[in-house]
Amino acid sequence: MNMIKELYTETKKHKRRFNLLIFIAVVLFEMIFIFGNYSKKAGAEDGWLLLFYSMPIMNCLFFPAVIAGFTSRLMDIEHKGDMLKCLYTFTTPVRIFYTKYLYGTISILVLVFMQCCALFLCAEMLRFPSSVPHSYMLLYCAYTFLTCVMLFSLHMILSYFFRNQAVGISTGLIGSFLGLFSSFLPKSLFQKILPWSAFVNGMFVRMDWDKETNDTVLFLEKPDFSAFLICAFWIFLLSAVSLILLKRAGVEENERSKNVEKNGKIMIHKRPVEVLKLKGSPAWIAFIIVPLISAIIGTINYRENLGILTEGWYSLWTQHTLFLCYFFMPVIIGIFTGCIWRVDHHGTNMNLLMTHQRPSRIVLGKFGATCFITTVSILWVTFLYTAAGFILKIDGTLPKGLVSWLLMGVLGAFAICAFQIFISLVIRNFILPIMIAFVGGFAGIGCVSKGYFYLTPFSLFDLAMNQRELGTADIGRFIMASIVMIVLFIFLSILYLNRADVRTHE
Repeated sequence: MNMIKELYTETKKHKRRFNLLIFIAVVLFEMIFIFGNYSKKAGAEDGWLLLFYSMPIMNCLFFPAVIAGFTSRLMDIEHKGDMLKCLYTFTTPVRIFYTKYLYGTISILVLVFMQCCALFLCAEMLRFPSSVPHSYMLLYCAYTFLTCVMLFSLHMILSYFFRNQAVGISTGLIGSFLGLFSSFLPKSLFQKILPWSAFVNGMFVRMDWDKETNDTVLFLEKPDFSAFLICAFWIFLLSAVSLILLKRAGVEENERSKNVEKNGKIMIHKRPVEVLKLKGSPAWIAFIIVPLISAIIGTINYRENLGILTEGWYSLWTQHTLFLCYFFMPVIIGIFTGCIWRVDHHGTNMNLLMTHQRPSRIVLGKFGATCFITTVSILWVTFLYTAAGFILKIDGTLPKGLVSWLLMGVLGAFAICAFQIFISLVIRNFILPIMIAFVGGFAGIGCVSKGYFYLTPFSLFDLAMNQRELGTADIGRFIMASIVMIVLFIFLSILYLNRADVRTHE
């Protein structure tokens, strides 16, 4: 009875927060993608095989980030102020944690149910044969649910024990990146035990591709039940880790006064203000780790496909930057800008801050910090790319246009920085601006494919990092479009601070 009462209390905490809208949005997005991609194959006999093959790959890309965002929203309310300390006075950390765990597990069950219903709806609209293999549908639902619970277990630990929710969000995005790339690599023990690749490890539909005829054949294979055991092991391990950590969770935090000397005088910081706000924050780590992971996987993929990737240094560049620059760089910029605005958005910190600094100085300080870390990350990408090329002993010299790609890439990235600074200022929710950056990456690729290179900040960055496209682009228009977008979003940010926060106190 106590658990039911606490679960009811948990639902009241999230009243009108519409957490399930995150799940509804991702299911709708996947269904729109399937319907648009397979509409030409309406009535195909192997329609259900197409669905069972496509869904795990899409889940591998989207679900880790979605579960990370959902878990962050579950814990965000407890991390505001000292609410956890207050809760500890009449309940225990274990009860708080596992009440949320139960609430999240039920929500994930709803997510899997919605996706299965959507699959039936898509199959009906695409006129796929109605003789759906029910045993395989049940197997797909069970494994998807188990995998989601495993990832939820991981993110519950991260979101509970780290006040800064950027840790969990970054882990989810890196996990999406790792899981997607691992699905295209040969099967190995590493791939089997990697939590984020679990969606594809349990696939029971495989594709046979004939290189000569370019024909593909889908076929059912015997399910790999070892994937279930690995998921169950991860859940057990993460549960054990959470119990150990929860027993050590205390009411009081270790507070250190590093800014006060022994004589009681306050020390004046000589470092930039935005650097001080991010002290102890892991937000900048994603700029280092994500390019490193991309470089490792890109190098392996290049080496395994030398028969197809025959253009040496240029082919290696495409493998290093394919997903990083088109999807994940905008997202980690979104995470960073969210972190540097997060402190100011708490309580009435913004109004207090503006009594000491002009809006222009606040915005330009945040823009400068974001541009600096982004530039360092792009240089890091270049170093990893060059090092990998020399390790692989690629013939020839570095591409002649590499310097211009990088310069234009930095300028295009600055446009994304300005855009995300404005979005994170206006939208105080930490997760929504990151989702906008994620969708913006897709929008940028769409604009580039249609020839609208200068329409969005994301398409400018894609154009710059798309190597050969830059050679055919109007460099003058590129520079002008980038500068216009930077100035526009910086101006809008300053204008918003002048007219919104000071006057409305909201």
